[in-house]
Amino acid sequence: MKYPLVIKKISIFTNRFNVSGKVNTAIMIQLLTETEYWEKVLLRIVSVIKFLSSRGLAFRGSNQIIGDNHNGNYLGCLELISNFDPFLHEHLKSYGNKGKGNVSYLSNTVCDEFIEVMGNHVRKLIVKLKKYYSIIIDSTSDIAHIDQLTFVVRYVDPSGSAVERFLMFIENVGHKSSAMEDAILNEMDVLEINLNDCRGQSYDNAANMSGAYSELQSRIRARNDLAVYVSCAVHSLNLSGECAAEC
Repeated sequence: MKYPLVIKKISIFTNRFNVSGKVNTAIMIQLLTETEYWEKVLLRIVSVIKFLSSRGLAFRGSNQIIGDNHNGNYLGCLELISNFDPFLHEHLKSYGNKGKGNVSYLSNTVCDEFIEVMGNHVRKLIVKLKKYYSIIIDSTSDIAHIDQLTFVVRYVDPSGSAVERFLMFIENVGHKSSAMEDAILNEMDVLEINLNDCRGQSYDNAANMSGAYSELQSRIRARNDLAVYVSCAVHSLNLSGECAAEC
C-alpha cells in the first residue's frame, strides 16, 4: 500500500525539477546544458582510453600540446576523431592548450584517473572469475629504477582454457622473502583473494624466491600446503643457456 505514495512523491519531485515556468529556469537550463556537454566530452575520452588500454599502446608523448606531432597516442586519437566529429573539433578548438586551471578533461591527470578507475573495475572482474588459481611473482625495476613485484594470477576460465592475468605492480617491497610475503598477502587481502584456494606458485630460481626452507615459496606453502611451487621454466632455460655459453 506504500508504493503508490512513493510513486506520487517521486512524481512531485520530478515536476518540481521541471525547468519551465520557474524563477531559476535560466540557471537550470544552463546546468542541464553544461551537464550534457561534458557527458559528451567524457564519452569520447573514455572511448579513446579504452581503445588504447585494450591494445597495450602508449598514451603520452613528449608534450601535451594539441596539434603537435609529438603529443602521444591519447591526444593524437582525439585529434583524429575530431576530423570527423564537429562536436569534438569545437571542444579541442575551445579548450585545448589552455593550460592548468582550466577544465577540459584533456590532461594526463584526468587520463590517469580514468585508467585507474577502469583498472580497478577489470581487476575486480578477474578476481570474480576464478575459484582456484596459481600465482606468478617476479621482481623487476621500472624506467625510474624503482624495484617492484609483478603480480600475476593463472586460472581456468569458464570455457576451460588456462589464462594468465596481470593484477598489479607492488612497489618498494625489497628482496627479503619476509617482506615479499607480507606485501603479497596484504594485496590478496585487499582484493579479497583467499590464499586457501591457491593451488600453485611460480617464481624464478633466485634463492630468496625458490628456497625450500625459509624463502618465499616455503613461506606460502607453510600457510597453504596445496600451493605447489613450480620453478619458472623460461628462467631455467635462460640459466642453462648462460652456463652453456660460459663453458
